Amino acid sequence: MSTFTTSLSDIANPALRDLVRYWQKLKPASVIPHRQQFNPVEIPHCLRYIILVDVCDGTPRYFIRLAGSSVNPVYQKSVSGQYLEDILRDEDRPEIIAQYDYSVMHQTPTYMSSTAMVPSGKRLSYERVILPMTTNGRTADKLLVGINFFDVKQDFIDRPGFKLKRR
Repeated sequence: MSTFTTSLSDIANPALRDLVRYWQKLKPASVIPHRQQFNPVEIPHCLRYIILVDVCDGTPRYFIRLAGSSVNPVYQKSVSGQYLEDILRDEDRPEIIAQYDYSVMHQTPTYMSSTAMVPSGKRLSYERVILPMTTNGRTADKLLVGINFFDVKQDFIDRPGFKLKRR
């Protein structure tokens, strides 16, 4: 079991490092960046690694608004429109949700390098950075998440995940 950290110095994937630098440029001196500042056109090489997450009120639940092209194939389906806790295995859920909760509560970025069980039954190594954002200027109600799965071959990620059947 790995733990997350607020140090972002161990990020291995260049696109995730670029994502953090981009987020840091958006960040005002005393608060987290506003969601409207985020422009995906400015970081096209990072998009496949990004998950945009809505933080739901109350006990935070994490609704996946959009997931990049390197994420969906790992889960063998589109994870957009689902809650994070619904796509995680029971044994991985506490560790992963704890990282999300910390980033929201403390309005600070976090990093984790760990492994998780995916629907294929494999345990994959990954690194994830969670970058909080706001729409109301007070709370972290949006998350810009970057994730890189180390054990997934690029050709697997690049192949179409969903094909229409011909009749």
